[in-house]
Amino acid sequence: MAQRQTSILRELFGIDARCLGVFRIVIALIILADLLLRSPFIVENYTDDGFLPRDLVSAPDCYLSLQMLDGSYAFQVGHFILAGIGGLMLLVGFRTRTATAICWLLTVSLHARNAFVLDAGDDLLRSMLFWSLFLPLGLRYSIDGRKKVAQNPHVVLSAASAALLLQFACVYFFAGWFKTSEEWATGTAIEYALGQKLWIRPVGNLLSQYPNLLRYLTRAVVWFEIVAPLCLFIPFKTRSIRMFVIPAFWMFQFGLAITIRLHIFPLITATATIPFLSSVIWPNSFGNNLEAEGTAKTGARKVSRRGRIAWNATLAVLAATAICIQAAHFGKSLLPTEERIVSLIGWNAIWSMYSNTPKYLYQFSAEATLANAETIDLVNSEVTTSDRMRTQQLHQSYRFRYFLQMASSASPDFTSRYLARLVYRWNETQTADRFVVQGRIIGTSKAIRDTAPVESTVLVEIGFSQAETR
Repeated sequence: MAQRQTSILRELFGIDARCLGVFRIVIALIILADLLLRSPFIVENYTDDGFLPRDLVSAPDCYLSLQMLDGSYAFQVGHFILAGIGGLMLLVGFRTRTATAICWLLTVSLHARNAFVLDAGDDLLRSMLFWSLFLPLGLRYSIDGRKKVAQNPHVVLSAASAALLLQFACVYFFAGWFKTSEEWATGTAIEYALGQKLWIRPVGNLLSQYPNLLRYLTRAVVWFEIVAPLCLFIPFKTRSIRMFVIPAFWMFQFGLAITIRLHIFPLITATATIPFLSSVIWPNSFGNNLEAEGTAKTGARKVSRRGRIAWNATLAVLAATAICIQAAHFGKSLLPTEERIVSLIGWNAIWSMYSNTPKYLYQFSAEATLANAETIDLVNSEVTTSDRMRTQQLHQSYRFRYFLQMASSASPDFTSRYLARLVYRWNETQTADRFVVQGRIIGTSKAIRDTAPVESTVLVEIGFSQAETR
């Protein structure tokens, strides 16, 4: 009986060491790719000369970011380089434990510096890195493990391996569980989501023309997000079931990726499925040389049975706490500060993507009156210099679109700071007769699924002197 229970646990929560090696390589590539995608706009997103200087970063985010120590461009570049070195170390498996800790710490620091450019993919990446701290990612396909292949276990079974697998399931289960609004119940939620034209791809525009189909898809999404994660942990025929469920997750994410602009979120979720492939690709390894893994120095020394039990019990408590925190968020049991801190360290509590569907399409424009009485668009007009091109590219980028949407609603000081920065960048490249003397941010809103006209509102209007804008 005990042997049968152990076998079931191995099937459900064991991870083949080769799968962990592949997982390590892919997550390192994700980290490096993310750094490269963020690097073109380091000044705008992470320095004191950008749109979010350190004095506008609110608690508790600032407590967890090393980048808050210095707002200069050189310091931020140094942070990116160090994070890149950590990613390369993780990629080749050199001092893997240290590399994992570096990647986790600097990823948390990066995300805490500017939370307004983050999405659910960043949350999942932090969570995966957190649980990876307690897993032997360097057993296979690494510099660390090249001389110890014969000694290493084929399968890792611990509270940390279970937590990593359960974390992925939580992403989908809670995303579906939180979808309780009227729009999801009536089948109109996806139609509302596709009304956010800034984020929609051509396939999304095509689907928006078939509202009846979208009603069926809306209900299907909710049921898939709730049921599919549970199917991953059915304690019989686990391998056969996962052979169908994992590809279903891939197809689901692919469908979202070609419909909505999700940046690298689909790649991160695909990475999170790799540990589940242990029982699919290497099913026979579960019976060979299994060793429980629960210490931070696996392979370096033998740990007593009591110590192993204590370590895994501690990790089990952490995993259970993380899941309880996620469930508590549904009832709004957490204070905002508690919620943000547990999110940043990797116990994400915000898997409520699209639980509240957007009802309005909001857009912002920045206009200015020049000293010569000309009126211009501070973002899109006169794209003839490298500076104007850069400003436009910044506003078209995925993360800055997120930034404008989130920061404008969260920080009352943001709008005026954003306008002042745009004016400063404009005046840097203009002659005195074309300096801005009056600037304003105009917000437009249009109800989705409604033929009512667009409403425009001047959100902020500021007069500028020559001394203020140079």
